[in-house]
Amino acid sequence: MNQLIAAALLLMLGGALCLLPASNRLRASAGLASQALATLLVWSAVFPVMFGAPGLTLQMPWSYPMGALHFHLDALGAFFLSWSLPMTLLGSVYAVGYLRKYFDSPRHLGVHFGLLNMVSLSFILVYTGEHAVTFLLGWEIAALSAWLLVIWDYTNQKVRFAGFNYLVSTHVGLIFLVAAVMILYTHTQSWYLDDFGDWMRHNPGTVRNTVFLLLVTSFGLKAAFFPFHSWLPRAHAAAPAHVSALMSGVIHKAGLYALVHFLAISGQPDEWMGWFLLAFSATSAVVGGLYTTGQRDLKRLLGYSSTENVGIAGMGFGLGCLGLSWSQPALVVLGFGGGLLHVLNHAFFKCQLFYAAGCVYQAKHVVDIERLGGLFARMPVTALCFLIGGVAISALPPFNGFASEFLLYSGLLGQGSPSLGAQLVLVLAAAALAFVGALSVLSMTRAYGVVFLGSERDTSLAPGQEASAWMLAPMGIHAVGSVLLGMAPGLGFALVAAPVAQFLQTAPGPAAVAALHAAAQTLNHVGIFGAVLATVVLAVFWLRERLLPARPLQSATWACGYGVPQARMQYTGAGFSVDFTAHFKNIVLMLKRQKAPRAYFPDDSYVVVDCVDAVERRLYAVIAQGDASASELSEKMHEDDPRLAFAVGLAAIVVIAALVVLARGALP
Repeated sequence: MNQLIAAALLLMLGGALCLLPASNRLRASAGLASQALATLLVWSAVFPVMFGAPGLTLQMPWSYPMGALHFHLDALGAFFLSWSLPMTLLGSVYAVGYLRKYFDSPRHLGVHFGLLNMVSLSFILVYTGEHAVTFLLGWEIAALSAWLLVIWDYTNQKVRFAGFNYLVSTHVGLIFLVAAVMILYTHTQSWYLDDFGDWMRHNPGTVRNTVFLLLVTSFGLKAAFFPFHSWLPRAHAAAPAHVSALMSGVIHKAGLYALVHFLAISGQPDEWMGWFLLAFSATSAVVGGLYTTGQRDLKRLLGYSSTENVGIAGMGFGLGCLGLSWSQPALVVLGFGGGLLHVLNHAFFKCQLFYAAGCVYQAKHVVDIERLGGLFARMPVTALCFLIGGVAISALPPFNGFASEFLLYSGLLGQGSPSLGAQLVLVLAAAALAFVGALSVLSMTRAYGVVFLGSERDTSLAPGQEASAWMLAPMGIHAVGSVLLGMAPGLGFALVAAPVAQFLQTAPGPAAVAALHAAAQTLNHVGIFGAVLATVVLAVFWLRERLLPARPLQSATWACGYGVPQARMQYTGAGFSVDFTAHFKNIVLMLKRQKAPRAYFPDDSYVVVDCVDAVERRLYAVIAQGDASASELSEKMHEDDPRLAFAVGLAAIVVIAALVVLARGALP
């Protein structure tokens, strides 16, 4: 545990150095150096725990009312720490290139890099904190740091609104989390998460069910499950690319960690909890996937795909809960193993995609896909990395997204359910997962084809060029990770095997070992298939280039009577998916603004199609109606009358006095 303490102190020291009166280059260097050293220290602590060593424990004396602070690093926390800190370091490296133009400006970049250090510090607190206060402290540090990182361009009103939206949403989630902690403290008289788990394990019933729903709501807001996702697309569209990548791929995985951690310490769940998680997550995956098909902002598209992918991981956790309630070790391994592996895979390919979107923004200063096009010729490395990430997020072989979803399919279509009805529901969930995969293929094909292929659509934009090495290197490392975890998925499963084994403590030893071994063997076969497929595809392309001579162009492509093809003849993003989105017009709301042509050769006509969030629109409509009702009630009640204020105050005093008199027992 000494390594983790040293890492936390290093991150705080590095954050403090970032604030010193020095050049921006020295401030950024201090942040990067402290993060690199902290990452090495964390690795030295977590890898032994992940591969069989006992967990690490630390107890720090503290004053009343909190008592001693407990920290414990188990296999689950070690798994999340093993990639959270290095990915935050890569995001900080990317920030050097992304913010390069500000290094010689009066703007204080040290605050930005110091906040990235605080994000890494929050991971250590959240993933090791066994005391409710330290857990909540890390939770709040992550939320506030992410908010300040989002509003980097704070002079922009849209950015400020997106940041405010995120700040409110994350603190609404905090309210639900604090409510759950208060209920558990009332019943346990303890602040320790293990004591919370012991109480929930031995006290099934209404209170435990209420706490479960409060926790799912809080963690769902943190991880951006549907319908708690409305802050996500705005925040991702407003934030710098590396912040969007870290929020989607790393920071908000804390919500999934907390969900899995509480499931692990709470013992065998009720069956309805598994079905609830499965349905809740499948809905999130489907709706998030639907929204990706209509977005014209590339970063909003990637934001909605995060809602889709946390839903996919949640489906695995729901399946694992069902396996626990049915005493089926195979379902436990496939569910939690597939879900945790998908969390890791999503971190790799989602950061990679956001980094590619940031490279596009640096080159063209827009991420509106309707104005982009033909970028493959100018940005081949970015285009290749986006292609790899698009194939991975679509769960297609041979990349990593396919491996984790294959485990989920194996569980959903397996034979572990106790009844025909349950098996039928699992098959329907597998069909929903397949539909989500098809949505990902559509949205990624649309985004890649419109942005990188064809010809340039808006000639008023800057010509653009490939990004700097500071930006390409982190993106390339994530691309290599996506390929490696797809070709050798057993490596990824080796990282999640120990956390999954925590859920098998109540299962028979031989059955649990056999389930883990079977899952590992399945992924080895998946890796062999992926490697063979990649080899065949590369061989076909190589043979085509070597054996088929380049044929000269014999005639021009038919262009419907036009002598010279124009960029406006290409498919737009809206046109690419309009036939599909029309079938889901009640969910995927498409707004159209247009000016019809009024002459034979119009130069001022236009059609703008955009996809808006139905949940967000309804939420703001309800708020507006409530505000109008409150204003109307205020006018009727004459609130400026002092008699009214006196009456309300008197009523409040009477209610408080009644609660005090009727209360039973003493405060602890």
